[in-house]
Amino acid sequence: MKKFNLDFDGAYQYAVAEKHDLKIISFDKDFDGAEKGKLTPKEVLKGK
Repeated sequence: MKKFNLDFDGAYQYAVAEKHDLKIISFDKDFDGAEKGKLTPKEVLKGK
């Protein structure tokens, strides 16, 4: 939570994604500052 300034839900999702080598798909700009970053649903649908 402190490392990337995420709320509890965001930190939980980030930790699970990191542990299982998953990508985060979200509109939430809070993930933009995290190391893994995030993809928007539009980016996923375009195949990025």
